[in-house]
Amino acid sequence: MKKFIILVALLPLALFSYEISFNKKFSKTVTPDLLTTYISINIDDDDENFINEKIEIFNKFIRNDSSVNKKNGSFTLSPKYRYYKDKQEFTGYVGILRYKIEAKNAKNINIFTNELIAVKKGIDSRKVKLNISNVAWTISQNLHEDSLDGLRINVIKWIEDYSRTLSTSLSKECEVKNININRSAQNFLRAEAAGLASMKTSSDIAPVSSDKEISINPNFILECK
Repeated sequence: MKKFIILVALLPLALFSYEISFNKKFSKTVTPDLLTTYISINIDDDDENFINEKIEIFNKFIRNDSSVNKKNGSFTLSPKYRYYKDKQEFTGYVGILRYKIEAKNAKNINIFTNELIAVKKGIDSRKVKLNISNVAWTISQNLHEDSLDGLRINVIKWIEDYSRTLSTSLSKECEVKNININRSAQNFLRAEAAGLASMKTSSDIAPVSSDKEISINPNFILECK
């Protein structure tokens, strides 16, 4: 009988515990550290060998250049057709070579693009078109990951301090049960629009860099009893 009384007496205390769930945004302002541009070489001709030969000239130059980083290189060769009186007529091929170009400074980008333009002029063919996008600042993957690591540490420190403060204010024991950290949208977006432009001469083409925000929005669950 005494055991039953003790259990009944303790039951309200055990029931009077609750969970607190909430989200809080943590952010950090960073300066983009990487210049990027996109290039494409388009060649139209009815001779497949002509296209391959000219594309290889550009590809060889790009691969051998060490002043910039090259990413996402791709080449496509597709047939072209026109429709005349409900009939499909073969008109030739179109070859497209694409690359993403990255560099830490404007000088290297300038050197690369000017030399690429020189390669185009050396070919001297109207069938070859060179497109270079506007240069823009981006946040490199290393800077992005380092910033996220720092934010995660701040999140853990903050919630530990908060749980202690809450325990004191409520005169309860409040513990962190779960931290779910969801990343914000990827912050590799270009600082400016990257509209493709026709072949152009470049000099000091770096745009003004503006700070960007990297953020996370963790969910916290605390139990107070």
